[in-house]
Amino acid sequence: MQGQRKGSRALVLAFALAFLFETWVWNRVVGLGRRIAALIPWEAFKAAVKRLLDRLPAPVSLLAFGLPFVVAEVGSFISVVFVAMGHVVAGAVGYAAMKILGLGLVAAIFDLTRDKLLTMPWFAYVYDKALVFHAFADRLVAPYRKAASAVVRRSRGRLRARARVCRRRSLAGAEEEAG
Repeated sequence: MQGQRKGSRALVLAFALAFLFETWVWNRVVGLGRRIAALIPWEAFKAAVKRLLDRLPAPVSLLAFGLPFVVAEVGSFISVVFVAMGHVVAGAVGYAAMKILGLGLVAAIFDLTRDKLLTMPWFAYVYDKALVFHAFADRLVAPYRKAASAVVRRSRGRLRARARVCRRRSLAGAEEEAG
């Protein structure tokens, strides 16, 4: 019984880590998309798309939100088929591109359709539950994140110290050769 509880706890932790990683990537992709959009004069285009989406019924906005996801999943499946057929590099590149492109488009379209989607009671309910789960997963993973951050900080400190020693030796060696 105890082992089963540990196994289910590990499974929940793994799921929480995957969920947080996905949301971390989501936030980064949304941020990257906004930075790219800021470089290109798309504000008028985005405003026009938002006006168009605001005029459409909420279920149509849901289709607009879900379409990139479906396209990315089909593309990912095709990429896996490429790998299975021996085209490993093409399949891996295609898979990564589909995931990045799909997530980027879904994030960008969600940004434009969020208000309309939240007018559907069931979507608002699911969205609220996702936010609650995100907070739960964040709390669950927080001690591990803190421990990992401490390890990274210690490793950086050791690497900097080693780099300083190597630099001093290098400079001392150069001075001996010059002298």
